[in-house]
Amino acid sequence: MDEVIGRLRRYVDNLQQLERKPFYLLVDEQFHALQWSGNAAHYGFANIQRGDDLSDKLLFLVGLEEHHEIASKLPHLDMGNGISAQVHTVRLKNAWGLAFIDASEQHAVQLRYQQLAHELALAKEKQEKLFAKLQEAHQQLELKNRALDEANELKTRFIGRMSHEFRTPLSSIIGFAELAKEDRDDPTRLQADVSAITRGAQYLLNLVDNLLDQAVMENQALVMRPIACDVHELVASLEELFQPSARQRGLSLAWWVGPDLPPRVWLDEMRLRQVLVNLISNAIKYTTEGGITISIDWENDQLSIEVEDTGRGIRADELESLFQPYNQGKDRNKSHKGAGLGLSISREIARHMGGDLQLRSEPGKGTRALCVLPAGARLEKESRGNALSGQRLLLLEHDQDVQNLLELYLLGADCQVEKAQDVGEAMLRLTQTPPDLLLVGLRGNDSDRQTPHQLREAGYKGQLIAVGTREDRANYRRILELGYDDLVTKPFKRTALLQDLGAFMQLAGKST
Repeated sequence: MDEVIGRLRRYVDNLQQLERKPFYLLVDEQFHALQWSGNAAHYGFANIQRGDDLSDKLLFLVGLEEHHEIASKLPHLDMGNGISAQVHTVRLKNAWGLAFIDASEQHAVQLRYQQLAHELALAKEKQEKLFAKLQEAHQQLELKNRALDEANELKTRFIGRMSHEFRTPLSSIIGFAELAKEDRDDPTRLQADVSAITRGAQYLLNLVDNLLDQAVMENQALVMRPIACDVHELVASLEELFQPSARQRGLSLAWWVGPDLPPRVWLDEMRLRQVLVNLISNAIKYTTEGGITISIDWENDQLSIEVEDTGRGIRADELESLFQPYNQGKDRNKSHKGAGLGLSISREIARHMGGDLQLRSEPGKGTRALCVLPAGARLEKESRGNALSGQRLLLLEHDQDVQNLLELYLLGADCQVEKAQDVGEAMLRLTQTPPDLLLVGLRGNDSDRQTPHQLREAGYKGQLIAVGTREDRANYRRILELGYDDLVTKPFKRTALLQDLGAFMQLAGKST
């Protein structure tokens, strides 16, 4: 039985080998069949007869007669029935000899290798692209890290400078305040003490203003509040402020104001003062001999400001970098005080006011700051305080010192002033004699939202003015949304404060 099965298996194997045996074919020059042997059907030549025209199956022979080789080989020829054959051809005198050998498996393997090679090439290309992207990302990350390190270094130096910046004027203020107590009986020395205290306080105020503005600019836009500004008065106050500093350094400080400057122009006076303080402070700080000239002119509703010094000047490649926050230039931060914010803040203020600020400088020839701001003329000379004269104002301010200062300013403007310590007391006074204007000190908590609602429910219909800080001014829209009609900010400039309050009173009069 086993022997029979063995024979049967050998017979099947022989049949399979027979199916894949080569096929030999002899044709004449017109491709007519002459002789053949082997498995013709396997290669698509079923039922072949002598003299059959096989030209449609032997098109691959066309053109081969032009080749010099007598014999040639076609590696993988598609026979049209799914079989791939290796075809050997021999050119005879008046005939062709052909041998067909099944190469389907080899062809499939080759195709698989070709596909694999193609996939590997694609994978390599993708890998190279990915590697290039990774390299680019790595370079960008390195640049960002470098920029971050530089920014951190600038801020670290900035924090170190701030410790000195705050201590120096504070020490001066405290020291001269102590001296003022001792010099009460000497008016000349007392005046000198008070002036020194004022200069130190003004320097601190400008420093804090710059810091707050920088914080605001990193999160939102600066808020501008234009008023009818008396530039002549502003110049006089700044000259009084900076003249002692310039004189102490042996520098001249000259002012020139154009004859066409109107009595008043329409712009944000506090911001203009901040820009001038920054520019003049820088000029004095970096000038060792000679002096500073401040020129202010007005033409075509534009205010032109030039602050020119005789300092050592700045290289062209450093000019623009000085407008970066916390930057004082490559060698300036070693020998001069300052937060490195003045120029950056001043340019931002100028641009928010619709103008611009530029620097012109040459090493050894000094520096000139040029600031141009839109400023429409306000030719009418209103007498400040007239709108407040005889008006009744109620102060709801939790800070006793601020309340007392406001009271002194308002009494000097011929106002009737009442004070309340809390909302309950204010509401009680409203039921007696309602004030013409009510000032409410902001506290930075939920009472800022509740107070306007309580006062309105108590029947107050007049102007409700919030008393806040520079930070509150940056959130001016939010203050209005809380129910206040407007905002005044600390620290106060008496003239500007009374002018603002007078404008509020006039607005209240028009609305009634």
